[in-house]
Amino acid sequence: MRLQLRPPLRRLAAFAGAALCVSALLVAPARATQDAAARLTLFREPSSANAGISVVHPQLDLGTTIGPDFHFAAGYEVDIVSGATPSVYRVDAVSTATKFSDTRHQVHGALAYQRPSSAWSFGYSYGWESDYRSSAVTGTTTSDLLDHNFTVGLSYTHNFDRVCDANNSNIGDQPLDLKPLTLSTHCFGSETDVTTHKLAIDTFQPSLSWTATPKLLLQLGSTIQILDGFQSNPYRSVLVGMQSRTPQERLPEFRQRYAVFARAVYALPAVRGSGLFMARLYEDTWAVQAATGEVVLNKYFGPGLLVTLRGRYHLQSGASFYRDARGYLELGPAGQYWTGDRELSPMSNYLTGGKLAFIRHPGQERSSWYVDMELDVKYELLIYHLDAADAPNADRARAHIVQGAFSLRF
Repeated sequence: MRLQLRPPLRRLAAFAGAALCVSALLVAPARATQDAAARLTLFREPSSANAGISVVHPQLDLGTTIGPDFHFAAGYEVDIVSGATPSVYRVDAVSTATKFSDTRHQVHGALAYQRPSSAWSFGYSYGWESDYRSSAVTGTTTSDLLDHNFTVGLSYTHNFDRVCDANNSNIGDQPLDLKPLTLSTHCFGSETDVTTHKLAIDTFQPSLSWTATPKLLLQLGSTIQILDGFQSNPYRSVLVGMQSRTPQERLPEFRQRYAVFARAVYALPAVRGSGLFMARLYEDTWAVQAATGEVVLNKYFGPGLLVTLRGRYHLQSGASFYRDARGYLELGPAGQYWTGDRELSPMSNYLTGGKLAFIRHPGQERSSWYVDMELDVKYELLIYHLDAADAPNADRARAHIVQGAFSLRF
């Protein structure tokens, strides 16, 4: 069963962390030509009525320098998902949640070419699970301007995705007769009870970074994403109308998503710390509007202990065709589409947590086989606030995220 876990597990890299990594690479000794990182993330979203959702996410990334200007990186990651979720979105659906389990795999690789004032990289990833296939190509370029005070960046990704679904070719123009996918056993085979839909995703991200002062780094950017294809959850049904019709979830096949963001990183040398501040505004053609704010504080204690505290607040409106379960029951669908996706409902969430990083640098005065190593432990708490008792996943009010990571450069 395909489950969407957009916010927690897919935003593990922050801008401050990226800036610190880039700085470390620039000052690292030339002999550091290999790097390796291993992570294990545990995501737990308990339910007040059933088994909830659990995800185990191991990840391994390796990299090596090829000559003076090239770097190659490759990695493998897995999502092991289990839990219980309602197959029909309706009032009091949580008491009839269906247990499920699935495993997602993804491999990726990238080749980067870096010059003193510019860099280019190209990457490819392939992900697969029982009912979904995803291929993605990515190209990124950055250029420094005006004595390295400004950096212009542009990233583009195209996804070639395929989604397994029940074969509903015989229903004609009667969307209320859509049947959900019940099992993924026949997916991507020759059986006629299932079919495959395409989903194309194009993502553009331009950005401009400015080293305003020796202590202050500013960044402005935007994200434009265009999705064209099947975007519904093939397993989910929605109870619409007093006649107790339960058609498969139906979403528009075309969606445009726009976001603008601003980030600021300020160094505090006197206390061996730094702060990151981020604001983001979002809107899409499904009428979802959102605002997000984030604060990240870092401070060193002693020679090798880095403490990070993070807080984030997110507020959004619902899609134009969204209703809660009681609204769908009493009023029917809002137009020709219906959904039971929490991410399309009016909601807010809070995320708070912290990370301990133990960092060791042998120093140039010592002979050592490695340049630096880092051991991280992180915990974050995500709290959801929904607008109605009959909103999707109202029984899952919070999520816990625990991560352990180890990285090495040598």
